[in-house]
Amino acid sequence: MAEKGTHGGGEAGFVEAKDGPDTPTTDSDIAADADPLTRTLSLGPPPDGGRDAWLAVLGTSLTGFTQFGLSNSFGVFQAYYERGPLAAYSPSAISWIGSMQMFLMFFCGLFLGRIFDRHGPHVLMIPGTACLVLSLMLTSGKRRAPAEQLTPVCTQYYQFLLAQGVLFGIGSTLLFHPSVAAPGQWFARRRARAMGCASLGSGLGGVVWPIVVRRLVVEIGFPWTMRALGFIALGVCAAACVCVRTRLPRKTPVPWSTVLAPMGEAPFALLTVGTCLVMWGMYMPFTFLATNASRLGASPDLSFYTLALLNAGSLGGRVVSMLGDKWGRFNTMAVSAVLSGVVLLAFWIPLNSVNAILAFAVVYGFVSGILISICFACVQQVATPKDVGRKVGLMWAIASFFSLSGPPINGAFIARFDGAAGYRYAGVFSGVVVLASTGFTVASKLKQDKRLFAVV
Repeated sequence: MAEKGTHGGGEAGFVEAKDGPDTPTTDSDIAADADPLTRTLSLGPPPDGGRDAWLAVLGTSLTGFTQFGLSNSFGVFQAYYERGPLAAYSPSAISWIGSMQMFLMFFCGLFLGRIFDRHGPHVLMIPGTACLVLSLMLTSGKRRAPAEQLTPVCTQYYQFLLAQGVLFGIGSTLLFHPSVAAPGQWFARRRARAMGCASLGSGLGGVVWPIVVRRLVVEIGFPWTMRALGFIALGVCAAACVCVRTRLPRKTPVPWSTVLAPMGEAPFALLTVGTCLVMWGMYMPFTFLATNASRLGASPDLSFYTLALLNAGSLGGRVVSMLGDKWGRFNTMAVSAVLSGVVLLAFWIPLNSVNAILAFAVVYGFVSGILISICFACVQQVATPKDVGRKVGLMWAIASFFSLSGPPINGAFIARFDGAAGYRYAGVFSGVVVLASTGFTVASKLKQDKRLFAVV
């Protein structure tokens, strides 16, 4: 009898030899075994590296570059719409387009995690690519004879909401959840490093897309810009579909009656509350940084590029988040939440010059980049490889309601109070809720290890 070891919640080890103590288990024995748990155990602990593992990370980074990068760049579209086709609508109303993207991206994980566990990533990622590309194309334009000129398909608010909000959100969620869950099957000790590398794509996308969108709009107009984005997204997401692969065997999803069962686990429940508060406040600058820069007197070009600076700062933060394996993932999340909240309260509120908002963009991008990257590693830490898809999906589904309401709440502050006051109230709200998340993150950590300064 081979000894059964444990690693990462008891998922690693060896299966019992079928023909006696001296007979090794063969691949055919494993394949013939109908029990998914036994086959999972036969795989041993996550390898923490290797070609397939790092290809999965690359695939996650590519999907993040496209769907998360564009979502994080919505501030560019917010500023464009406020001055152009949706000028008659309030900032709060326009921000619903971006928040709808985030809501659907996170909420649908409650259902997609089950499909991922049963059928793998590609049954989700391929239609997700089609939906995302179609969303960008529908927001672009169509040809009208005989002039053969490209004119906007979307001219009304509801059309932008459906095309760029709902359809983009559906494509994003189909790409996001399988690609984020896959690396968790390959990494254990080096999970923060893997998720940090995976998140670099979304940070890089947040740098590239605002610059690309601004320059293309100036050079070729908005309709052709959106069509060009669609072609780029098609190539990048197709490559991601090739790269993302899973390690564990397919399994039957748990009954719907037990979907909420993980909320009975204190570490997971507390982390979920903390993540909800992070999502409620953290994304405010990603939506309203460009419009705030315009208010302070920045040129149109510079206003758009502030968002690129914000995401460039987040790249550095995402690299630092990889040290969560050494410092403790929950420690890193708690410290980065404190820093993000402090920067919002102490830096965003008194902004009164263009130079100050440029400095804010880099600093806040850095600390928030650590925070969003380490969230993914933390939720995978309180899950075992066999239920990581289920728990990731549940946590983000709950957090989606906070990501949906956060930007419109801040937009309502900006619309209700003239000038700097609205932006200051938005900073107060966002800073307070992000700071409050720290208490729940620390509580989740203490449920795992009573030592306050333990590396967890």
